[in-house]
Amino acid sequence: MQDRFLLDSDLYFFFETAFVLLHTVPVLYEKYDDQVDGYSEKAWIQIKKQYAVLDEKYLSKIPRGPFKEKKKD
Repeated sequence: MQDRFLLDSDLYFFFETAFVLLHTVPVLYEKYDDQVDGYSEKAWIQIKKQYAVLDEKYLSKIPRGPFKEKKKD
């Protein structure tokens, strides 16, 4: 019975948080859209740089087998 209460309270917290975010984020974005766009552009550039490093050091070294086409019926 205790576990059910925890699950219900976690689910309630999730929906409550989602409701608040869905009603406040659009309003804040409308008010500060220029600043948000600037920060998101800077963040995107940093993400691309970090992904290039990750790809060079690790992802490109993963061996990949030959590509198999799916059979069409």
